[in-house]
Amino acid sequence: MFDKALRIESGPSWHQFHVYTDSEFVAILLVAALLLAILLASALCYYLTRWVMLAIVGHLARREEFKWLRAAERHKVFHRLAPLVPAAIVYAATPMLSGLTFPLIAALGHPLAILAACYMVYTLLRAALALLDSVSERYSHFPSSGERPIKSFLQIATIVLYVIALIATISVLLERSPAYFLTGLSAMTALLIIIFRDSLLGFVASIQLTAYDMLRVGDWIEVPGFVADGTVIDIALNTIKVQNFDNSIVMLPSYVLLTNSVKNWRGMSESGARRVKHAIHFDADTVSFADEAFLAQLRSGIGQPHFARTPDDGLRRTNLGLYRLYLTAYFRDHPAVRHDMPLVVRQLQASQPVVALEIFLYVGETRWERYEELQSDMLDHAYGLVPLFGLRCWQESALSARKL
Repeated sequence: MFDKALRIESGPSWHQFHVYTDSEFVAILLVAALLLAILLASALCYYLTRWVMLAIVGHLARREEFKWLRAAERHKVFHRLAPLVPAAIVYAATPMLSGLTFPLIAALGHPLAILAACYMVYTLLRAALALLDSVSERYSHFPSSGERPIKSFLQIATIVLYVIALIATISVLLERSPAYFLTGLSAMTALLIIIFRDSLLGFVASIQLTAYDMLRVGDWIEVPGFVADGTVIDIALNTIKVQNFDNSIVMLPSYVLLTNSVKNWRGMSESGARRVKHAIHFDADTVSFADEAFLAQLRSGIGQPHFARTPDDGLRRTNLGLYRLYLTAYFRDHPAVRHDMPLVVRQLQASQPVVALEIFLYVGETRWERYEELQSDMLDHAYGLVPLFGLRCWQESALSARKL
């Protein structure tokens, strides 16, 4: 019945065949059936692949050893991979469309193949970016994530993925091998260095900061000249984000931390102790030797056990020396002072008519509010005892009055 309307001839291989017809109606039916078959096969394979893949991934993700799969599932990595199957089916079917004698359908075969190939590149790029996000999330649960952040490396990987996707897309559109474009990439190196200068410097800086453990999220840093005095809240490829203590945000280029002096207070936090260093300046004219009457008055005025432990080494002490010994004993008995670290009350280089004592010690408190309270209480006590020892703090106005 269809001998003249439809003829099927086999090609050189078993899977190659040609269909001929002299009936326009049958030809339209065959073309419509082919297009419908491609559409149905693409949709069916898409949903079937997605269902099977998500079912397997969901089953494996419930196991403890496949926690990374859970992160990938939350970021929809496998959802984004599923469209590869229908795109591959369309790409494989385009030669059949190009072989049709219908001019309009045949003309669509080649552009459709290019679009399908570009869509596959786009799909792979989206899945790869989602995979990087899942890697970042999974790594954030490791204890070492705060010490060695990988955000800068993930950003470099993102840039590399975009470059690969761009080269692949251009290769598909121009129908040239990717190697053709890679050979000309060397000629663009100088231009790329100029365009991505900050990114390249930031990349090198990020590697050094991470490799040598110079900076972590949560570190308190000070960067002179950049109004940065606060806590690091983010470490990226090109920038370091610092939240100052006034809650302002400062964005620093990564390479600034390698080319400028940076004070990192992490050592203070890890040691659990913070230094107190303060100098008290006295009028040199008030320094005098202490006699027995002065010592008796001092003991009755202070009324604390610290002065009773003053060493009796036969030296004739001054009121400044007694004050220094008293402060040393007082700080040694203070419960907040770390006794496993240096504690010194020393006399600084004197310049007439000024003499100064420096208090140098460590307290076992690193929190800023509590540290300032402890330091203020200690210095209040030190300044409050100055008149009892017959001393007077130096004031510039007093010096000017004596000169007149």
